Amino acid sequence: MPAKLDHRQAEVKAKSAQLGSSREQLLAAASRVFARSGYHGASMSEIAAEAGFSKGALYWSFASKDELFFALLDELDEQLRALITAATSAPADRDISGDLSRDISAVLEHGHDVVLLFHEYSALAVRDPKVAARYAERNARLREELAASMRARHEAIGVPMAIAAEQLATAVIALVDGLSIQRLTEPDAVPEDLFGQILSLIDDGMTLRAKEPT
Repeated sequence: MPAKLDHRQAEVKAKSAQLGSSREQLLAAASRVFARSGYHGASMSEIAAEAGFSKGALYWSFASKDELFFALLDELDEQLRALITAATSAPADRDISGDLSRDISAVLEHGHDVVLLFHEYSALAVRDPKVAARYAERNARLREELAASMRARHEAIGVPMAIAAEQLATAVIALVDGLSIQRLTEPDAVPEDLFGQILSLIDDGMTLRAKEPT
C-alpha cells in the first residue's frame, strides 16, 4: 500500500474516533442537562457549556435539541434491543426471566437520567402531535422486535402463546415503563428481580392455559 494512502487512512480513522468521542461527550452532557433542567428548560448553549464545547461544535454534531433528545432515547433502545436479542438466543431449557430482570434493572439504573427524560417525553407525546408521531414510531419498532422475540422463544420452548404476541409485547413495554418510574420514585419498592417474577408468572399462566382442554 502506498505510504500516502496508508497515512490518509490513519488520519480518517483517527478523525472518526475523535468524532465518536465528541458525540459521546455531547450526549452525556445533554443527558445531565435534560435531567437537571427538563426538556423545555434545557438549551443548546447550556448543553454545549456542560460538555466543554462551543455551540457551533454542538450544532455540527446535532442539528437541533430534538435530534439530541431522540439520540439519547435511541441509545437506551439499543441497549434494550441487545437484551431482547440475548433472550431470544438463550437455550430453550434455560429460565431467562431472572437474568433479563437483572439486566434491565442495570440498564435503567445506569441510564437514570435518560429514563427520567423518557417519562417527560411520554408526557409531551400526550400533548404534542408531532412528538406523539415519533413516540408511536419508536414504540411500534420496539413492539415489533419484542413480539418477534416472544414468538421465537415460545416456539423454542414448545408453548403456544395465549394472546397475540404484539399485545403481550405492549403489556411488557408498559410494565417496564411503569416499573422504571416506580424505581425512580420508590427504589426500595421495586427489587431488581420483580420484572423477572412477573414474566415468570405470565409464562406459567400461558403454560397452564396450553394444557387446558379446548
